[in-house]
Amino acid sequence: MKRYNTDALSSLRAFALIFILCLSGCIEPFEPEGVQDTAGILVVEGNILDRGTTIKLSRTVEIDNIWRPSYFSLEEVNNAIVRVIDDNNHEIAVAKPQIVNGIAIPEYVVSSEIIFNTGTAYALDIQIGGKHYQSDFVTPLLTPEIDEISWRNNEGMSIDIMVSTHDPKNEIQYYRWVFEEDWEIRSQYFSPFIFDTKTNTFIEQSLSGPNNVYYCWASSKSKSILIGETTRFTEVTIKNRIIHNFLSTDTRFSYLYSVVVRQHGINKEAYTYYENIQKIIEQNSSLFALQPTELRGNIKCVSHPDEPVIGYIYASREVLSHRLFIDMSEMERKYNYNCTMEEYHENLMPWFYEQFNLGIISRNDRGMLLCVPRVCTDCTYHGGTKNKPDFWPNDHQ
Repeated sequence: MKRYNTDALSSLRAFALIFILCLSGCIEPFEPEGVQDTAGILVVEGNILDRGTTIKLSRTVEIDNIWRPSYFSLEEVNNAIVRVIDDNNHEIAVAKPQIVNGIAIPEYVVSSEIIFNTGTAYALDIQIGGKHYQSDFVTPLLTPEIDEISWRNNEGMSIDIMVSTHDPKNEIQYYRWVFEEDWEIRSQYFSPFIFDTKTNTFIEQSLSGPNNVYYCWASSKSKSILIGETTRFTEVTIKNRIIHNFLSTDTRFSYLYSVVVRQHGINKEAYTYYENIQKIIEQNSSLFALQPTELRGNIKCVSHPDEPVIGYIYASREVLSHRLFIDMSEMERKYNYNCTMEEYHENLMPWFYEQFNLGIISRNDRGMLLCVPRVCTDCTYHGGTKNKPDFWPNDHQ
């Protein structure tokens, strides 16, 4: 399965849902200035980057009953014209919709590198039907390098992923991070046999074969808002900022883990916007403590100025990445399922194999099978697939 690299902020989608929920769940509905209807609000996710600009568009879906919010969702927008323009209104790049299996998806991608000119500001320009949306013009910031991506083993209970950075020119004081992670999942036991219930025969599995379910891979992207700033410190350095954590019962702990972190230098306005949304997500009851202007980003509907829009666009040059591998093979993973072994006679397999969802560990000449629950032998039960990343450093299949 093809995986798409996107810089879309999934937490904005969560914010939109919380925004609707809070508006709909009060005895006297709270209506911020200019927001009388929660349906059809455009949500813009993404940023203008020199490499990898991806914009995702969606709209909030109407709630049919203020006391019984039965359906919260974002409706995809895949019929837009998305451009990057400069402050002279010149078209710099066009973000084209992605096509998957002949169907357009609401991800608009700039396939080529954007060359930013010094002293020039840029904006996102969106046309949807007869409506025109545009972000404020923003000046691209040069992102400092990541000093280090490190990790910490918390006594075998969990793993912390941390980032350290600084700007030697002291020009960037606000940062945002996104990450993509991949991990290899290994089943607790290898099953050399699969029982075919249609033919009542045993099929041998090879550990090196491409169809084994001992090795799998899984992937994910950051889903929370990860920001940091140095203005409150005497040293303009961010040291060991935790951006991710997972427990030893997580499948990421299985064998080999990899994370690539991308760092964006952002301005104070972008930082404040994300900080406000972070507060709403973490303490959604605090929505009313914020002023309506704080809920707005820097995107406006030019053709209908009173229409609210959710989203903030910034521009960043040289968004730098750093990849880290962690070998989990020498750590003790704590399984949260029971792998007790039991013996069954192979004549009982046509019923027991599916009824008890068994994985076969071994088979002897007496017709006895040593079995465990299949969750212990099949890595696909843990969200894994056979889609091995191209960059993976071992030869497992």
